Amino acid sequence: MKFNFLKDKKCWCFAAGIATAVVGKKIATSEKVRSMCVSGLAKGMKFQQEAKETLQNMREEAEDMCYEAKSQLNDEEE
Repeated sequence: MKFNFLKDKKCWCFAAGIATAVVGKKIATSEKVRSMCVSGLAKGMKFQQEAKETLQNMREEAEDMCYEAKSQLNDEEE
């Protein structure tokens, strides 16, 4: 009678939620997790910068090709 609450599903879900929060806080504040997150963020920033540079190079090459095509077309008309 005294431990009837142990049979209640809601009580177990509440206890599991508390346990998850405690364990999650320990994991989130650990130095190893922090360093992994910072490392991942740095790699993402590097990838973004490289993608921007690649896109800029592609844009410049496309402009050059367009200019050359227009020049050839003008030379052929003359």
